[in-house]
Amino acid sequence: MKRHHLRTLQALYAHPLQHGVRGSQVEALCRALGAEVTELGDRRLRLRLPGGQETWIQASCGVRQPDLDAEALMRVRHLLQEAGVTPDHPEADAASPRGDQSRRLVLHLDHHATDVFRLEGEDAEHAVLRPHGVWGSDQNLTHRHDRDATGQRAPRDTDYLARITAAMADADAILLLGHGTGESDMRQVLLHYLESHRRDLLEKVVGVETLDDAGLSPAALLAIAREHFGNLPHRRPLVIPGQEVVRG
Repeated sequence: MKRHHLRTLQALYAHPLQHGVRGSQVEALCRALGAEVTELGDRRLRLRLPGGQETWIQASCGVRQPDLDAEALMRVRHLLQEAGVTPDHPEADAASPRGDQSRRLVLHLDHHATDVFRLEGEDAEHAVLRPHGVWGSDQNLTHRHDRDATGQRAPRDTDYLARITAAMADADAILLLGHGTGESDMRQVLLHYLESHRRDLLEKVVGVETLDDAGLSPAALLAIAREHFGNLPHRRPLVIPGQEVVRG
């Protein structure tokens, strides 16, 4: 188990209950354990582990209200206890880079474009990935974007998802930012894609945050990254073959 997931696990078992445990951290831990995470509405998430153990939690919405309350923490703790997952019995895992030596990736996801921030040491690189296929057209990508004129489900832009996945490949820790629900939420679309194509990358996802404002500037997005990764790096362009280079 990765160190960041182990720290979340230790926080869930802390006595007395530890404040400041983010819903995004718990969701990332459960996904790393192979859990199925389902949105139930009213800001609730259902967590179902591979062994059939299941619970739900009330998750706060937005980067300003990210912490779980005591009831949610106890629900998750009991779920993990039932599955035999404790800080004393985590999965063995090789050591990974820590702190400023790790390669941290922040993805601000949308069907129209994805901001990619790669943080390493005191530097940050920024680029934008844009869809060229289905989602690169002028079709409506909200609410009913996943249906065509006959009512059938339209194909996903797998090329766009594959290029986002490729950008994630060498990261040690990944933070997903975005908004929306269901198929209009690119974070969930990407996570479902990873479950089928690159399950190894799911364990690197350390947070899935909802943004209250979709129009945040790059500086504001980096400030959110600081909350997770501890420093605000200097930014330089990230060059991804075939993609637009954005200069800060």
